[in-house]
Amino acid sequence: MVLSAWKWRHIAKGALTWFPPLDAWRRRRISTGGTNRARYCYSVWLRHLVTLQSCGFEIRGARVGELGPGDSIGTGLAALLSGAEHYIGLDVVHLSAQLDLRTIFDELVRLYERREPIPDNSEFPRVSPRLKSYEFPVDLIEWTGFHKRTELTRADLEQRLDQGRMIHYQAPWNSVDDVATGSLDLIFSQAVLEYAAPLDEVYRAMSIWLKNGGYASHVIDFSAHGLSPLWNGHWAYSNIQWRLARGRREVFLNREPLGSHLALIKKSGFEILLLEKDCRLDGLNHAQLSAPFRSMEIEDLQTRGVTMILRKKNYA
Repeated sequence: MVLSAWKWRHIAKGALTWFPPLDAWRRRRISTGGTNRARYCYSVWLRHLVTLQSCGFEIRGARVGELGPGDSIGTGLAALLSGAEHYIGLDVVHLSAQLDLRTIFDELVRLYERREPIPDNSEFPRVSPRLKSYEFPVDLIEWTGFHKRTELTRADLEQRLDQGRMIHYQAPWNSVDDVATGSLDLIFSQAVLEYAAPLDEVYRAMSIWLKNGGYASHVIDFSAHGLSPLWNGHWAYSNIQWRLARGRREVFLNREPLGSHLALIKKSGFEILLLEKDCRLDGLNHAQLSAPFRSMEIEDLQTRGVTMILRKKNYA
């Protein structure tokens, strides 16, 4: 395989975004996929909740933040139904207004009322966290006040999402001041932090927003996301080639490996409660990477994805 062949195809696609008519067409079609389906949102949130519970987190009365909710705030709506008091969704591009959130919410309510099992990997084979059991976690849900939360959330969906009692959605967000200091019990994301930039500022923001002892739950996908036929081929682009491939896209892979996240976790005052890695031994080797990545640790080169639970350290 000639590596440059697939790289140049993506570079050409990036270059097309500099043509205004083509870029306008692209912007109208932006979609992240997944969160436009209630069952996907239900599965993602409950997987996070079950995994968090094993680390001591309780959803009852929690104030929850989500980074990059994507096509809808469906995962946030699922968090409210399970017992959260408030949800704030923060995104770079405003996408949730494009969908009928009430339809998604009504389906989520039915899933909870039926105590539907968590959709597993036969339905969503690429979704993490992976669980030992996909039975509905009835004991983790705050059933007291369920119907009241349902009605309050439904009322919020009838107005602007940045003015609700239970919901606050902000896109774009670009300042740590967008969320009150020490106001959140949990921040979570699903395949988002591989796009976050600058990554150090995102970790700093999470540390500021969380209460002491607050939790963070993140699934990070370190793969090439279609920019290479090889899962780690994005690390073969030179910096110049990467900038050309990005073009004018609002979000793009930051190419930061696991080691960068671990360093920022420590710097930002978090402790790691859970770190589950998805490792791959195939793909490119060090000699095939571009110069900026040839000194990458072997663990980083082989880590395709990770599920991690963090907790902000308590400071007296």
